[in-house]
Amino acid sequence: MTETADHFSQSYAEARAKFRAAATKAGAETRQNLHPLKGPDGQEIATDVARFGPATARRILGIGSGTHGVEGYCGSGVQTALLSSGFADALPADTALVFIHAINPWGFAWGRRVNEDNVDLNRNFLDHAKPHPENPGYEDIYEALNPAELTEDAINAGRAKMKAYGDAHGPAALQHALAGGQYTYAEGVQFGGLKPVWSNTNLRQIIQREMSKAEEIVYIDIHSGLGPRGFGEVISTAAEMDPAYLKMRDWWGEIVHSTQAAGSVSSNVPGSITEAFGQELQGRDVMPCGLEFGTVAMNLVAAALVADNWLHRHGGLDNPAAPAIKRQIRDAFYVDADDWKEDVTRQTRDMASKVLASFR
Repeated sequence: MTETADHFSQSYAEARAKFRAAATKAGAETRQNLHPLKGPDGQEIATDVARFGPATARRILGIGSGTHGVEGYCGSGVQTALLSSGFADALPADTALVFIHAINPWGFAWGRRVNEDNVDLNRNFLDHAKPHPENPGYEDIYEALNPAELTEDAINAGRAKMKAYGDAHGPAALQHALAGGQYTYAEGVQFGGLKPVWSNTNLRQIIQREMSKAEEIVYIDIHSGLGPRGFGEVISTAAEMDPAYLKMRDWWGEIVHSTQAAGSVSSNVPGSITEAFGQELQGRDVMPCGLEFGTVAMNLVAAALVADNWLHRHGGLDNPAAPAIKRQIRDAFYVDADDWKEDVTRQTRDMASKVLASFR
């Protein structure tokens, strides 16, 4: 195992322990926001924060992990590697660095992409007092995404249905039907929730506590599961002519894509976590984005999400199929290989370094 790979983990408990130890050793100011529920072994779970720099810093770089629980294996490893390498040393003047670890700690601990309410957190940051967005394409492929049985025949029938939808409406429409979120079926995949969930309100509290005194805030939310293996794409919900988007493009180049335009690995989904920063920090210069690292082929990612949701609806960890499905979903979002871990860490470090250089 390489030195970088050693900072990655095999469980939420291990990841949290490594992150907290690295933050303490690096001299961070640390805080924890405990989740009301427990992990699979009855352990405490939490969103942890490590901060460097003055409380009144005018500029802040934030790096988050675990918005989609099981994707925390990637983001947590990157955060811990950065902490352990001295990345926080010698920050520019009037600058703070804030790591937010395991934004969805329940999903990370239990090996699910969603939270304790079966909510996809990255579809939950919208105004729930207004009518929720509709996704008619999801309705058309509902049975393919939420099969009553996880047999080979059912899986093949689902694939055929999705292929037929893609052939009829195009790949972009199929991707949105699959990943655009839905607010109708609480037990289905890609459910965005009908009210703010714990991780939503908790993150807003962290943003207010850690970032509300700053004038310029850059936030990178680490994700995994879309795109070529080990390649990082910066995903912004801002329009291509938005000043924030143009600045990110200037920093990071052609890896930056807007979900409002063609070419991104992500659909233009409602309620993205990055929206919370603009909502909570109005009047400031806010540049939030997702950083998405590819893992395995998209059909394997989709199959893992379908299987995990089926398991949740049919016995959970007591189901005999649970060990294989839990391994399947982890493998879809976390490549347990040294070269992949080094690639995702290096790219995140390079991106973050360019932000800090612009603060000097």
